[in-house]
Amino acid sequence: MGSIAVIGAGNVGQAISAHMTLLGHDVRLYSPWDTDFADLRAHDGIQLTGEVEGRATPALLTTDLRRAVTGTDTVVVAAPAFAHASLSEQLAGIVEPDQLVLFQPAVLGSAVELSGHLAKAGRAPCPIAETATSLYTCRLRGPAQVYIGAIKNAVYLAAVPSVEIDTVTGRLAAYFGQRYTPGGDTLSVGLTNCNAIYHVPPAVLNIKTVEDADRHPLHSLVTPRIAEVVHALDLERLALARALGVETISFWEFLESAYGVTDGSHVDRIVQGYGRQAFPEPDSLTHRYFTEDIPFGMVTWSSLATQVGLAMPLNDSLIRLSGVLCGRDWYSEGRTAGSLGLTGADAGRIRTVFRDGVDR
Repeated sequence: MGSIAVIGAGNVGQAISAHMTLLGHDVRLYSPWDTDFADLRAHDGIQLTGEVEGRATPALLTTDLRRAVTGTDTVVVAAPAFAHASLSEQLAGIVEPDQLVLFQPAVLGSAVELSGHLAKAGRAPCPIAETATSLYTCRLRGPAQVYIGAIKNAVYLAAVPSVEIDTVTGRLAAYFGQRYTPGGDTLSVGLTNCNAIYHVPPAVLNIKTVEDADRHPLHSLVTPRIAEVVHALDLERLALARALGVETISFWEFLESAYGVTDGSHVDRIVQGYGRQAFPEPDSLTHRYFTEDIPFGMVTWSSLATQVGLAMPLNDSLIRLSGVLCGRDWYSEGRTAGSLGLTGADAGRIRTVFRDGVDR
């Protein structure tokens, strides 16, 4: 059995740590706040329902990142996107060359960011991997209760440096089976993150029900016309991939690979992919569909597009409109070419850094 550190005690972190514990692995669960563990202690572990059934308590619950990570072979970062920069800076002083760090899920540039911190600290690089979406489709249903709607059939994975991909997939297979599929470099895989494609248009275009906290199932708010906005936004993301010289999959191809959805209209396919989980729309303007998907998804796309002279008018309009609705400056909060050290980089340089990482 392996030894794995899970960074982040939200729904994904709890799902992974409990599932891995049920499978017999040594699991350390980290959160910066001990209060995150109160429910786990009070309920004698994490109760999983849905795709996985059982109750489990990780071997270690800790607020000490070094204690969580030291001695493990795999570190899974399952923290919100806005925490990645800080966690990467801390991990750069802890991880060893033989450890694997997996951002699960990542946002475009997470592996590059950690690579940059390792280089800045003068530390030897370690394999860094990232997925564009979580392997686990899950939600908290109560204190220390996680519903796993699905463990996806396949999730694309990439590594920095990319030559480590076989090492990465081999190690992860011991924990998660053969569900991770090599998807090229981290630029290609990062651009497959379709969260903003599905989450943002229905949230922004149904803003009254968000402000009223009606919590309708998100898929039920995707009308045929909103589905066309989803599709048009996806076409801009695909155009960005082409401009950067990489290949990625469409949102509709993602639904096929993750959930086996192939037939019907755009609305039909969204209902088939997400209807079983029926996860609700945002219930506030501080929901992660706004605070993560826009500054760490759409803003990053916009910033990289600027480097290569590509216009993304719908993407940029949704950023600006949601910024006014939420009272936030997403461009100042988000991950940009500048924060990744890529200001002024052409497509070739961007591809190189996303493939090989940042040089020491």
